Amino acid sequence: MKTGNKIFFVLCALTIIVSAIIYLEASIYQKKAKITDGTVINTGISSYEIHYTSEDGVERVYKGNHGSSKGWSYHDGDVVKVFYKADNPDKMRYSDGVRFGRKVVIIGIIMLLSNLLLVYSNRKRTRLENNFKANGRKLEAQIVNTGTDTSITIQRKNPFFVDCKWTDPATGREYTHTIRYIWKDPKILLAGRESVDVYVDRNDPDKYFLDISFLGAAAK
Repeated sequence: MKTGNKIFFVLCALTIIVSAIIYLEASIYQKKAKITDGTVINTGISSYEIHYTSEDGVERVYKGNHGSSKGWSYHDGDVVKVFYKADNPDKMRYSDGVRFGRKVVIIGIIMLLSNLLLVYSNRKRTRLENNFKANGRKLEAQIVNTGTDTSITIQRKNPFFVDCKWTDPATGREYTHTIRYIWKDPKILLAGRESVDVYVDRNDPDKYFLDISFLGAAAK
């Protein structure tokens, strides 16, 4: 497994654990809390207030600042849901930690599954490469052309490509292959190389593997 995948697994695990803690803590808090509606008033340049009435009929005030996650989105007259403790009505929350925690847990799981799929794809590709190298017929594919693929633009950059061809001596048939998505000048990466190793399936010459590891992981 590549180091990048290991690091990503750790990040996924931390994301899921932290968000699960947030979800559980918010769930416990909300089960014990009273819920009411609060009204945003006195919004200023740096602060705002949320007025709400607790179960005992007393109007209470929460003072927030725009540096908080939601502060900038509040305006006078906005109605927000308020969670406050029955034994301490002045202590309140106006963010739904349960919903936030659940959402981040789902995101973390999706990230984890994506990384697992990537690891599986890389291992499958490695097994396929090893099988071709161990059992295939080794030939040389001649490099016939290099250039820039103007049909693809990412961040105002175009990838390079390399055209190769080879003739299978067993059948006399000529094959061509274009290596794509090379993000560095292939002339530098090739370093004078005029051919690329190609491993052909002994039973089906239409199946082959070009060893282009020297061009970088993104090249295809």
